[in-house]
Amino acid sequence: MSEHVGTALEQSDIDGFLKDHGLGVLSLADADQAYAIPIAFAYDGEQNRCFFRFIMGEDSRKRDFVATTDRASLAVYEWKTQNQWTSVVVNGPIRPVAESELTVAASLFSDIGEEAALKTFNRPITEYDTAWYNLEPDEITGRGRRVGAE
Repeated sequence: MSEHVGTALEQSDIDGFLKDHGLGVLSLADADQAYAIPIAFAYDGEQNRCFFRFIMGEDSRKRDFVATTDRASLAVYEWKTQNQWTSVVVNGPIRPVAESELTVAASLFSDIGEEAALKTFNRPITEYDTAWYNLEPDEITGRGRRVGAE
């Protein structure tokens, strides 16, 4: 079993992986209840943070859970085979994006996350509430395996 565990990624590999991938699973919590959602994100490697554009309906569980989450977790992974895979987990506080940072968030997000987010919904986004959040990591770990990769 240990032959498929992989090795720890260097920070530069983690940064590149997060910049290139715009989809992950964000886990939020309310006391002893967890809530995990697939979500588009953008990674700002210069400032070490992830941006999310929450698109929420009227009765949004996302809205409720993000309000009670002190520390969120984002899992991003790519699986090709048992010998070619990468996974990165980003943990830290999640907060609304400051008004002064909205342009930065939207610009980074439009580079990678926007297309994924737009294809998720079958109604125009204007029919939903939107809110920007960022996760400022206090811990990032990554592992991968590339045996026989080209």
